[in-house]
Amino acid sequence: MKFILCPTDFSSNATHAVAYASEMALKTNASLILLHTFETPILYSDVAFVTVQYDYKVLHDAAAKKLKKFKEKFFVNKYAKLKVELILQQGLASARVMETASEKKVDMIVMGTTGTGAGERFLIGSNAGRVVKNAPCPVLLIPPRVKFNGLKKLVYATDLSDDNLSKASELIPFAKEFNSELLFLYIDTTTLSKDEIDVKKITDLVRKKVKYPKQSGYVCTDVSIQNGVSHFLKKFKADALVMYTRHRNLFKGLYKPSIAKSVSYNTKVPLLVVHENDTLF
Repeated sequence: MKFILCPTDFSSNATHAVAYASEMALKTNASLILLHTFETPILYSDVAFVTVQYDYKVLHDAAAKKLKKFKEKFFVNKYAKLKVELILQQGLASARVMETASEKKVDMIVMGTTGTGAGERFLIGSNAGRVVKNAPCPVLLIPPRVKFNGLKKLVYATDLSDDNLSKASELIPFAKEFNSELLFLYIDTTTLSKDEIDVKKITDLVRKKVKYPKQSGYVCTDVSIQNGVSHFLKKFKADALVMYTRHRNLFKGLYKPSIAKSVSYNTKVPLLVVHENDTLF
């Protein structure tokens, strides 16, 4: 991993994500790109359609000052030797994040979630939701208060399809970099009895597709994929959940908004979203 992009608005959750991204950068000797965006607001007076636009230079200089001050305060002590690039952009945050990710050819975007109270807004119609859905690289979402303690256990949610397992195979360099164990999780919502599930057949299929020594597989039966994933994450204390999305559509099948929200807000587990066309590590 060479470049990690971390957007920040200087909020507590964003700063928490910067800390997580910084730890990852130290572990992998990657460069950290810190992006802050600002918008030029337009105010409408009581007079019909008379606009008052803020002075661009004033807003730009104020944002630049905050970004520089943040770097000077945050990147000290153990983070002092990190390679950090500051980027300041005007415009819609999600658009600037995706543009920067493409231009800089970053390996991953690491960003904070906004917390439980904003859960309904996060994946549907928000800046973060647009990044998750359309980013040109994997996106790692960091819930509030989660600290980086390595990525020893990566839970890979699978539907056992060829493209899903092929993408898991592409994840191997990332897993090796962190000496991670890959835990494959298949949630069966159609079979009521565990005795009816051919676990050996599923295990053989995964091992045939993914050649990685530190792997294990689990089959959970549950009427709800959301409940099955959440229960598994709590029981096995995973360091991250990995979800593969087809056609950049986070809202189909296994990857419904309710499931992603549950992972991002109701558990303490980061969520790594990998898109169909992502080039992995």
